[in-house]
Order: sequence, then structure tokens, then C-alpha cells
Amino acid sequence: MDFDKLFKELKEEILAEAKAQYGTQGKDIIADMEAYLAHSKEKLKKWALLFSQRKIDKDELAWLLQSQKDILVLKSLEKAGVSKISLGHFKNKVISVVLSKILILVT
Repeated sequence: MDFDKLFKELKEEILAEAKAQYGTQGKDIIADMEAYLAHSKEKLKKWALLFSQRKIDKDELAWLLQSQKDILVLKSLEKAGVSKISLGHFKNKVISVVLSKILILVT
């Protein structure tokens, strides 16, 4: 499993989603996403490996990813005045993108 490819694709897809949802403000989350991915990298590798070895199932993987939601801090969007509800929805989208990418890589 190529984790560097995974992280590159995650970054690109999440940034595209941010731009689609928040317009020009969406590009401001690059640093926030890099921090999130750097902080989560080892855990994501471990969980993807466990999933690929069938030691955890899709639901367990989703739960583990959801547990990382609080470390996803979108300071740039908060400063721009984006509501907490909107940020929560975007965080859920990010978790969904990460889960989808891992599922695609493993299956």
C-alpha cells in the first residue's frame, strides 16, 4: 500500500472539496490539512494495515477515523467566520474522504 500516494490524493481531494464548499476561502485550509494529515499519518497507516489484514472491519475503521475528528482543526475557516455547524459538516466530509480512500486502496 502506497501511503505517500494516499496522502497526496487525500490532500488534493479535500482541498477540492473545500474550494467547492467555501470558494476562495477553501484554499486557506492547506496548512490545517497538512497538520491534520501529519498528526494522523502513523495512525492512518496502522489502521489501514489492520483493515487490509482483516483484523478490523469497515465499521471499526470508520469509528477509529471518527475518533480523529477533534484533532482536525480548521483555524483558517474559523477565522473567516465559517459557522461551527458548517465546520462540523466539513469535518465529517473529510473523515468520509479518508475512509473512502483507504477502502479503495485496500480493496
